[in-house]
Amino acid sequence: MNRFLIYLIIIIIYCVQAIKAKGIIKRATKHVEIVENAYLLKFSLPPSYKDDNKKLNVIKQHEYFYDEIKKKGLNITIRYEFHELINAITFEAKDDDLKSIVEINGVQSVEPVQKHRIPPISFNMIKSKYTQMFFDKRDWTTNTPLNLTKEANLNTIHKMIGVDLVHKQFEYYGKGIKVGVIDTGIDYLHPALGGCFGPGCKVEYGYNYLENTWNPRDICSGHGTHIAGIIGANDSMHSGFIGIAPQITFGAYRVMNCNGQGEGDVIMTALQRAKDDGMNIINLSLGGNGWAVNPLSEMADALTKYGIIVVTANGNYGTEGIFESGGTLLGRETIAVASIENTHYLSFKAYDVSDKNFSIDYVTVSARAFTFPSAKIEIFPDHICPENFMIYENKVVMVNLETSPLSCPWLGILQIINARAILIIIRNETLGPTTANFNNEQIKIPTATINLITAQLIKERKKKNNDLEMDFSEKIGHVLPNPLGYSMSYYSSWGLSNLLDIKEIVTPGGMIFSTYPVPLGSYAQLSGSSMSTACVAGALALYMEANPSKNSRHARDMLTIYANPIYDMKNKEKASVLQQGTGLINVYNSIISSTLITPTRILLYDKSFSYKYLDIHNNGKRVITYNLKHCPAISINGYNGTRSIRTNYMKFNHSAAIVKFVKDKVTVQPGSSVRTYFTISSPKDLIEQGWFYSGFIQVKPIKQSAIAVTIPYAGFAGDIKSLPILGQPEFPQLRKSNKIISSNTTTPTIFTMENSKNRPIITMVISTPTKLLLIYALNFDKKIIGRIPRVNLHLVGITRYLTKTRFNQILYYEWNGNIVDLENKKNGFKSYFDVGIYYLKISALKMFGNILNESDWESWISPPIKIQRKK
Repeated sequence: MNRFLIYLIIIIIYCVQAIKAKGIIKRATKHVEIVENAYLLKFSLPPSYKDDNKKLNVIKQHEYFYDEIKKKGLNITIRYEFHELINAITFEAKDDDLKSIVEINGVQSVEPVQKHRIPPISFNMIKSKYTQMFFDKRDWTTNTPLNLTKEANLNTIHKMIGVDLVHKQFEYYGKGIKVGVIDTGIDYLHPALGGCFGPGCKVEYGYNYLENTWNPRDICSGHGTHIAGIIGANDSMHSGFIGIAPQITFGAYRVMNCNGQGEGDVIMTALQRAKDDGMNIINLSLGGNGWAVNPLSEMADALTKYGIIVVTANGNYGTEGIFESGGTLLGRETIAVASIENTHYLSFKAYDVSDKNFSIDYVTVSARAFTFPSAKIEIFPDHICPENFMIYENKVVMVNLETSPLSCPWLGILQIINARAILIIIRNETLGPTTANFNNEQIKIPTATINLITAQLIKERKKKNNDLEMDFSEKIGHVLPNPLGYSMSYYSSWGLSNLLDIKEIVTPGGMIFSTYPVPLGSYAQLSGSSMSTACVAGALALYMEANPSKNSRHARDMLTIYANPIYDMKNKEKASVLQQGTGLINVYNSIISSTLITPTRILLYDKSFSYKYLDIHNNGKRVITYNLKHCPAISINGYNGTRSIRTNYMKFNHSAAIVKFVKDKVTVQPGSSVRTYFTISSPKDLIEQGWFYSGFIQVKPIKQSAIAVTIPYAGFAGDIKSLPILGQPEFPQLRKSNKIISSNTTTPTIFTMENSKNRPIITMVISTPTKLLLIYALNFDKKIIGRIPRVNLHLVGITRYLTKTRFNQILYYEWNGNIVDLENKKNGFKSYFDVGIYYLKISALKMFGNILNESDWESWISPPIKIQRKK
């Protein structure tokens, strides 16, 4: 048996023994934010759930642990305790005490408490090295009353997902359903959200974990208030805006700060409180890394035992390529939601002072028109840096953030414009609308956005009249059709999950009008998968009111299978399941339909041929005959051969899987079920590495007006283990300070190891998620002599559950000359290397790889390293 396999076996034995006896210490990777000196400890006993006897045993295990801590003389501060949904505690302690803590009997694992962020609010196509779009500063908005045209309808998303019919035909509005919003809080003083907090109020439950008070009011971010409005606001007497389920009761749990960041154990505590408060649905707009292996996912899955559904955002990283599905942060039983564009949006008009027949439509985040009467228009040049910025004084300036030359740094430009201009109009390079603002304290200038066609009209107008002046005095809002309506939002993250699971469903998330904190303007128009998540939470409330006897899993399944696949307008084919999941929900169809089909999704992995089945349940009162049909979706490739690639470089192909039904017509008696079989073969002509294919199995009653059920499938054409992980040959890299050492060099690089500038640094990217990454030290003969540790962490050399790095991320591993010597069973013992020549080896486990099969690992060996310590 070779040395590599010996070390793998040692690692397995070590991990198993650690879990059974002393526990293990898990580490956060460099691209995960953690709470300093805060740790989550999981105990060996399962959580109590609804069992009082189990709860007593869990409490005894906690008490035993505290006694042992006292005996060892360790100083820890308990943050939170968990018994019911997860058996764990979080605590603060010195890193040096962790080894003693994990040696206590009953400790299963210790890991850092992670920080989590709300998915960033998306601003279409607006990117810059020096600017980021944000949602927590609104001092540039006006406080003028919302003034709309008589025909304006702010509830267009209702029609998109069948809510309007549920309201009209059944008068279901979510009465009796409780929805918990774990977010930045809710501005309960907003008239559309009840105007009060506590018993008898619309926002009846809640807690402020940031300030440890009973006041969960959102006044600085607005994210939670916007979410709440989509779910259940009621402003029918004024703006006409109402939420999807305006008669629900809210629980508001403020766990995120003004910047949209929160601590993992605080969120866990809020999940427990939401359960105790009797919430039926929990809206938690968090993204993740695609691995459902974390305390939050364990708790979210446990909540289904109590009939509670957790809905989460799939993420706003749609430009980053595949494997960006963030919704799996919260477990296998949760619903992850992707975003499509709204069919309409709120805009305002400005007119040419010299010719009122010429007007433009502009969009603001604040959903308000601007206050100044008129101003001249200047166009910021696309490819040169202006010599004189004084020409922008008291002007409206149209800019395009995508075409700024490197010689004209944006931060400097925007500061100058901020000092001189009165408004920036950002040119959006798409046909659809967008919203934007600058995330910089020094840039407080009002911002509007226009689409590509409007920008071209302004340019043409400016050519005819260089002194073009626009009148902004009209304050009436217009609801206009969106040319991108029903299309997938560009920012909506692509899947699959890191286990090739299909998670997401789709609802409107682009250009969504909703409530906002009263101090920040009362209303806002925002975009993001968080807005989509709120749509699903509201739709579930309607379904639960209509079907009070059905459990939460049934509600989730019915909402999922009656989703309608989205069409990819660019490729003239159904959008990939990797992007849209099961499709666009229709809660009306879910409520009126009696057919249930399981499973609700078909996972093919990388099998070239699969024999599958569907169970068709006829819960109606009549015999139903169903037709089965295959509906393929566009195939996609997210790799260039060596690395994963951004979405705009992905390749598309119309090649489809071959589906053959044993029977394409099935009859099911009322109250009965029938299992029907079919085969799926992967497309034969997708030979190149990296292709994912997908589609839908449609099951439709033969009755003309019947509603079809669609079940999505997705698979990989080829061997999934062929996907590159380490980005070779460009990465990994050995560096000395900022210098990259050529991977082809045979001349050893000298390191004195005295400080970071004189220590080996490995930089790497992860192109495909990996369950396990190991870094070894090799001797002159390239034989493994140990794993390398990372500074200030014990038992290192193993990194678990690494997600794909994004395109602005590089992982750094610095070696201080220590090793973890597993062969001599000195786990956690760090020994200095002698002077000599060594190598570093990285090994990453391929997707679904066998840890004991050497060919299932992708490896890289560094150029030679010469340790030459200073005396």
